[in-house]
Amino acid sequence: MRDISQRFQKCFPEIRDRKDDETTPEYLNYIDQIVTQAHVDILKLSPLYQISSTFRDHKPLDLGDIKTILSEVKKYRSSEIL
Repeated sequence: MRDISQRFQKCFPEIRDRKDDETTPEYLNYIDQIVTQAHVDILKLSPLYQISSTFRDHKPLDLGDIKTILSEVKKYRSSEIL
């Protein structure tokens, strides 16, 4: 977990200043898009996300899916989350 701040930092893009010709709703939409994408990117770092997406996207589970789930559970239980 020593590189935790580096991995999170990659998920936090800079938010630019508001442009002179940009309306407040346009700028707020831009901020919303940046924050929403950063949130998704952060969630993807978690083994829980990997487990959830494997269950959601792979039906029925094959041997590779089961190995992925068990590997992610092992990471989660050993605190190697990031």
